Amino acid sequence: MNAKWSGPRLKDVLERAGLTLDPSERDAAHVAFACYTTPCQEDTWYGASVPLSRAMRMDADIILAIEMNDEPLTIAHGFPVRVVTPGIAGARAVKWLDKITVQMMESSNHYMQKDYKVLPPEATDSESAEMFFHKTPAVQEMPVNSSIAIPEEGSVVARDAQGFITVAGYALPGGDDGPVVKVEVSSDAGKTWTDAELLHHPDEGKWTWVLWKARVPIQPGENKTILSRATDKAGSIQPERSQWNLRGCCYHGYGEAAFVTIK
Repeated sequence: MNAKWSGPRLKDVLERAGLTLDPSERDAAHVAFACYTTPCQEDTWYGASVPLSRAMRMDADIILAIEMNDEPLTIAHGFPVRVVTPGIAGARAVKWLDKITVQMMESSNHYMQKDYKVLPPEATDSESAEMFFHKTPAVQEMPVNSSIAIPEEGSVVARDAQGFITVAGYALPGGDDGPVVKVEVSSDAGKTWTDAELLHHPDEGKWTWVLWKARVPIQPGENKTILSRATDKAGSIQPERSQWNLRGCCYHGYGEAAFVTIK
């Protein structure tokens, strides 16, 4: 999703179409998106929805994208039109969009009702999960997160003459609380942290994933683990661990490169 997307705001399209909801209903309403292009594994169509209140916010920047990086959408990226929902789970950014509906309930699609939910730890298998799906909210906003791309897990890395290595990766803010303002890296199991350099670019904004790099000291040895954690503008800090859930949704524990050998 970290690309340049262009197209009309969903807010403008809905206003042009003419919303007939009573103002008292708007806070409980949803905007549902549907694609009937091809059957899915668990449903005959794909759908998702977001709260109408979010869709109608000018600063939410939800758009109906027709271009990506100044070029027409490719089929793989949702041609002829797709939804782009910054700060919200990509599962809600429906490709090959066929229909938009303003309604008083979430999308009824399988992937809104029985997937992409942070189920409680008591849901340990598909059978026990059934009792929780209807009372667990569908994921909307994503949490602040970071990941280490260099070095890779299980790789061998040589220190420089000063005993340092370079660590690099990416980070994203939580929901609409961007941008990312800090990334830290640890080579000693979180005892000490080194501030990473955030690699800025002219087109970045509050939604932008940020690339980062850091030069950190580390002792030679095998099975080393390097950690990262991000902080966004709202002060949300990536935790060491996040709540376990059956589907692994929204996991955002520390970024990690494990089993690294340092020469």
